[in-house]
Amino acid sequence: MLFYIRFKINNIIMKSFTRLPESKYLFYFTLILNIILLCFTKYYPSMDGPAHLYNANILLHLLKGNNTLSEFYSINGLFIPNWTSHLILLFFHSFLPSWIAEKILLIIYVSGMALSFRYLIKALKPDNEYLSIFIFPFIYSFLFHLGFYNFCLSFMLFFLTLGYWLHNYNSSNFYRHIILFLLITFTYFSNVLIFGLLGLTIGLYILYFSFTKYLEDKNIVNTLQFCCKELLLLFIVSLPALILLILFYVKVKFFPSDEAYSVKELIKWINDARPFIVYDYNGEEIITEQFFHILLLLLTLSFVVKTNNKTYYKPDNADIIAIPLLLSTLLFFFIPNGSSAGMMSDRYCLIIYILGLIWIIARSVKLKFNNILILALLILHLGLLFKHLNGTIKKLDTNAVTINKVNELILENSIVLPVNLSDNWLEPHFSNYLGVDKPMIILENYEASIGWFPIKWNSDKLPNVVLNDKNSITGIQWMNNINSTVKKPINYILLYGNLSRIDDPQWNELKEQLSKGFKLKYKSENNYVMLYERL
Repeated sequence: MLFYIRFKINNIIMKSFTRLPESKYLFYFTLILNIILLCFTKYYPSMDGPAHLYNANILLHLLKGNNTLSEFYSINGLFIPNWTSHLILLFFHSFLPSWIAEKILLIIYVSGMALSFRYLIKALKPDNEYLSIFIFPFIYSFLFHLGFYNFCLSFMLFFLTLGYWLHNYNSSNFYRHIILFLLITFTYFSNVLIFGLLGLTIGLYILYFSFTKYLEDKNIVNTLQFCCKELLLLFIVSLPALILLILFYVKVKFFPSDEAYSVKELIKWINDARPFIVYDYNGEEIITEQFFHILLLLLTLSFVVKTNNKTYYKPDNADIIAIPLLLSTLLFFFIPNGSSAGMMSDRYCLIIYILGLIWIIARSVKLKFNNILILALLILHLGLLFKHLNGTIKKLDTNAVTINKVNELILENSIVLPVNLSDNWLEPHFSNYLGVDKPMIILENYEASIGWFPIKWNSDKLPNVVLNDKNSITGIQWMNNINSTVKKPINYILLYGNLSRIDDPQWNELKEQLSKGFKLKYKSENNYVMLYERL
């Protein structure tokens, strides 16, 4: 049976490479393989992923009318971005376990990115649809592994919306406007940066098609009518999201910093393909920098072949993408990393690669040599995927499952104080795995502390949360309201990570409080988790 399966896979790959420009086999085979690899672990751990799962569960129980949770949390009244992933998780978690809801979200993301990119390339240059397979390594970015799901999902919506507009800009169908409105609005609810980039790109295409229309019929009146009509339509369908965007920036306070990288470092990021290095910079850059070199070779070939054919370079609709690409590159070098919501250099670097990929593929020419580049890219992509999976993701998943199982020992609606003793920089929010399937108040919830997520702390009702008789202790602070007349005790303390660190001097006061009012209820076999219960 295994021999037969291997034979069929080899047959598909060989068939794909012998008729690559006309074949869809390799693209969909790679997509299926990517989806299968998502299922090798129970959770797909990331830095912010557990917080998204936990807050989706909080959102679900708030909507069900959980009075205990409503003392601590409330639903953000602003129509802010960052809703998309929470809504997907909320919907599927309403009738499925959290880990399955997360799997579905990731499958939507991976398949949505691949298929929407293919859809966009087909709109820009149908002959190069076979090159859409290049998107797969770009799906698994550093920001994706940090759990920036909404930012990552916004690229899918960018591809889909721009592709839809290009396929239908000449259509007079009324439903086109409704669909465009929905797609643009969903993009806003995913990420404001990509929302702005999408509006700019469509606007540039309107100007480009208006200019080409004038060159065809030399009728300035018809050209202006077309241009004004399309720009007005874009403004109208974007207006609700634009109003929400203004309200968002007026109401929400950011905490920017002057943190910035040198130009030399940023140039190195581009050469190393920094957006795709996740866990080990030195170990992974050997692979990721080849992504940059392959794209550079593909771009160079497109110019060289045209020159050899004595065909002078003429801009076409694919080259419109070069304008937002250039703008993003300038912002990458001039906007400090600590601006706005932070990690702006990482965001712009990923945008540069995504826009660069679109531009290069859309203007490439058909060559048999492209098949070799595709094969090389897929080998690198799968090698990096397996390196991540076997090297880090499985270990993180074991830790996530260990924490999640502890929820069986905790009563619903309990107050839990987590203490992070982990040596892994990716685990600051892993305590949130405790509350992804059961309503409870985990006193480490970064999303609730800032203003641009669906859940926030309920400052009006928040009680005074105490550990024995203390509002805070050395090394640990938690969300509470010391002015409240309602006092609520911490019911459980969760220690996770390198448990031997509990003997460090900084945790002396914590150990004192544990000995005074708590008993050890559970310690995991892998020595990763300890749960203390209030006496």
